[in-house]
Amino acid sequence: MKIYFARHGQTDWNILRKVQGTTDIPLNETGMLQANELCQYLQDNHISFAKIYTSYQIRARQTAQIIDWHFHTGFEVVNGLEEMNLGLFEGHTWEEIEALYPEELRLWNSYKRYNKSPQGESYQMVMERLFEALDNILEQYDTSSDQNLLIISHGAVIMTLIAMNNNIPFEQSHTIAVENARPIEFTIEELYEIKRRLN
Repeated sequence: MKIYFARHGQTDWNILRKVQGTTDIPLNETGMLQANELCQYLQDNHISFAKIYTSYQIRARQTAQIIDWHFHTGFEVVNGLEEMNLGLFEGHTWEEIEALYPEELRLWNSYKRYNKSPQGESYQMVMERLFEALDNILEQYDTSSDQNLLIISHGAVIMTLIAMNNNIPFEQSHTIAVENARPIEFTIEELYEIKRRLN
């Protein structure tokens, strides 16, 4: 079994470079086009999956719905796949955050894995609830089978997996680009190894 993670399609806040986090922003026209392009990419690369799982946030649900219209696998909303809660940073660009919350940003950047943004989550908290969600999903499957799954989630969530898988410190997370609506493959073994290193 392989798990394919894909970030939702583009939103207007992505264009404006505003931090979204828990703020529920829908796809824009480009985002809908990207979701359809993701369908074509999956088809052209013969990537099959048994089912789609998605964050409850509208930008992810809309992406999952478009993919489901194409593949008819069904999709399920699962708590824990949602974007990182960035608290008071949400709705601002990073330039604005630096001006409004310089000390909070400095503290968060100093130890990103365990430090929380003001009124938000740490990356550790994100990983813990992500793997709780993954455990609930995977217990429904024989992970030694050749079935694959597609999970529609968010940039920071997927970034945590890439960082952990490649031993990149979260303080260097800005070097990891998670494009909208592009699948990123993880084996079950890779995910289990990341989970083992959570504690």
